[in-house]
Amino acid sequence: MSDKNNEEGSKDDEIKSKGNRFLKWWIIGIILIFLLVGSYTAGILYENKQSSIIKYMEQMSPNITESGLIVEDFNLPSNITPTKVLSGIYVDRIKDVSLSDSTWDVDFYLWFKWNSSDVNPGENFQVIDGDIQNKELVDNYTNGTIHYEIYYVTAKITKFFDITRFPVDNHILNIEIEDKKTERQNLIYVPENGTSDINPKVQVHGYSTGNILVIEKPHIYNSNFGDPRLEQGRTSYSQLRAGIDIFRPDLGFYFRIFIGLFIAVAAALVALFIKPTQAEPRFGLGAGALFVAIANNIITSGLIPKTGTLTLADMVNDIGLLLILITIIESTISLYIYDVKGEKKLSRKLDIISFITLLTIYIVINAIIITSAW
Repeated sequence: MSDKNNEEGSKDDEIKSKGNRFLKWWIIGIILIFLLVGSYTAGILYENKQSSIIKYMEQMSPNITESGLIVEDFNLPSNITPTKVLSGIYVDRIKDVSLSDSTWDVDFYLWFKWNSSDVNPGENFQVIDGDIQNKELVDNYTNGTIHYEIYYVTAKITKFFDITRFPVDNHILNIEIEDKKTERQNLIYVPENGTSDINPKVQVHGYSTGNILVIEKPHIYNSNFGDPRLEQGRTSYSQLRAGIDIFRPDLGFYFRIFIGLFIAVAAALVALFIKPTQAEPRFGLGAGALFVAIANNIITSGLIPKTGTLTLADMVNDIGLLLILITIIESTISLYIYDVKGEKKLSRKLDIISFITLLTIYIVINAIIITSAW
């Protein structure tokens, strides 16, 4: 009898050992999955944040070259003296910024001061990548060859927003002014940052606005547009460029659009405390959480253009979906261990360890993602 009891005790120890090994590899597997997903997403977001800083420097630093420009494009031949046009911009109102439509609407004052009769910047200016919907001459002044004009302009501007870090994104809203008739060798803008500004009452829904910076850069067209008077195949125009920084002031918008997802994840994790044999409430919570997460993904996708870009919003939604799916898989395994194998303690231990591990990993990964993108 004693030998039989010892044999049964050894058998129990063997089952316990297998169960612990399973728990260990289960936890390691979960950690590895989320480690790979988290490092990949954090890497994309951090790289995009650094890239946006470099892009801003290229766009808004007057002496730094950008795509399509070389150092020689900034320098004019010594025998050429263009008319210098002192110019400034005052942004009066930003009516709408639409990420989904890739447009933004703005009202602004634009003024020119020059000493020449050979150019007419007020008559010939255009907004690059935009449509001037209204152009009103507010005031003008002429004294011999000295001219001053100020216009009130309403424009709709196309901008392809970088939405990789949405909904903790920031953007530069550019107003780019060019003379459509006079090349850079004959007319060059001289920005007046001392008088250019933005109305302090300007508001952009969901964003805070920074200061305005106005610079001049050459804009190169790799064509002479068939003009027989031009020998070279490239033409250069002076571009007056204003940049307005808009950014998310806090994480309020982030939590607002993901509150449904976070509640769904919490419901899926709480389901792990329900006895596995009570399949309807346990699996019902997981399935319901899955549908909520999918619905949240659809809603957030409607806020941004359909570009195919993997955004921070997609990453947060996908990680939530992955966690909920893992809780459903865990519930299936726990039910098998509890009901078929009859190892109730192992089933309960699996539920508790899975809850602690998944909750910890989910909080850590979301914190890392926000830190990488913010």
